[in-house]
Amino acid sequence: MSLLIDPQCLASMGLSFNAHGHQHVHAHGHPFVDARSMFGIPNTFDVLSNLPMLVVGLIGLWRLLPIRGVISDAMASADPRNALYEKPARLAFAGLALTCLGSSLYHWHPVPATLALDRMGMAVTFAGVLAWAVAERLQVIWAFRFALVVMVAGGVSVALSLWSGHVLPWAVLQFGGLALVLVHAVVTVREGTLTGLCKVKWLALVVLYVLAKWLEVQDEQIFLWTRERISGHTLKHLAAALAMVPLVLSLTNAVKMPIQKAQLKNAI
Repeated sequence: MSLLIDPQCLASMGLSFNAHGHQHVHAHGHPFVDARSMFGIPNTFDVLSNLPMLVVGLIGLWRLLPIRGVISDAMASADPRNALYEKPARLAFAGLALTCLGSSLYHWHPVPATLALDRMGMAVTFAGVLAWAVAERLQVIWAFRFALVVMVAGGVSVALSLWSGHVLPWAVLQFGGLALVLVHAVVTVREGTLTGLCKVKWLALVVLYVLAKWLEVQDEQIFLWTRERISGHTLKHLAAALAMVPLVLSLTNAVKMPIQKAQLKNAI
């Protein structure tokens, strides 16, 4: 069996994926059950539900900006760990904003080309999140290298799924990355060196992302449960945005403390 699992091999196993990477396509031509259009926006709820990702991404980037004259050096002086994850965090939140754009385009016009744009934004987010975790666990240089590898792997896996229908590389990138974050989350909790949200932020991210994937799988069932008010895929977008919120909130103390110390130093 090919390591990349070609479509013919999957078909022989009873797993025949379409161009969207799904097994089932509805009568309206795409795999998402809610095809309602409002205000001239096709698939309105699946398009607009991406906006929380943009909001969370922009808030995360804003939290990392120099605030009231306090620059990154102040963050690093207060806690050396801050300097380690600052750049990976920027990449993660920028990727989340790009994912909002790509996913919105895809759900507006669900074709393989726009799906590729959606996944490229996700690959940037994965790279940032994984590099952030690596930066906390290893030296920062390994975080940059890891982010580069993940983005290259993401580009290759997207190209393979677009051009030849190979889906395994993308699945390995997504769920393999999730497994690495889970390991880091468990080790962080067991070490007990951190407190509060910083201790459980990675575990919260994993739980919420798993919830997002479950909602995606239950797309049609949830649509029926809610009497066609909201679909599982719409809720999946909201859960995916929420998965990054613990990381945003963990920045609050990391930024607030150096600001206070810098202000005190200036006052003296």
